[in-house]
Amino acid sequence: MDTFLWMQGNLVADPVQRVTASGLKVTKFRMASSGRRFDKASEGWIDTEVVYMSVNCWKQLGLNVLQSLHKGDTVVVGGRLRFREYDAPEGGGRRQTYEIEASSVGPDLARYVGTFGKPLRELPDGEPSVVPAQASDDPWGAPVPAAAEETAA
Repeated sequence: MDTFLWMQGNLVADPVQRVTASGLKVTKFRMASSGRRFDKASEGWIDTEVVYMSVNCWKQLGLNVLQSLHKGDTVVVGGRLRFREYDAPEGGGRRQTYEIEASSVGPDLARYVGTFGKPLRELPDGEPSVVPAQASDDPWGAPVPAAAEETAA
């Protein structure tokens, strides 16, 4: 069973895009999250420990993150928690880490006001680009003559 979670925090560096050995693009970033709680003993607010998490964004989500987010931005991330083992560089032994495979990433609207737009979709390599039809080429874009409306009813 997969563990899904939501995490709010700040990007600690600009997102970086890489290409896997199979040719897929993945955008990665690290985020830091901490909180504050009231301490009755000191009668004041104290910071909790910082949690750092790596986030992987695939396909269109990765492209959107790469174009939209920067170091210091406060984001909300939703996705699957993944455990991964890897070999450390220069013979540093085996290491383990947790990462989020993101399904959603967005600015924290408690801190920002956003203006949103749909991105241009990137075509997979080898697919021909399609030129949008002109209004005169679109048979569905023309108004329906009154006679045709009566026969359709």
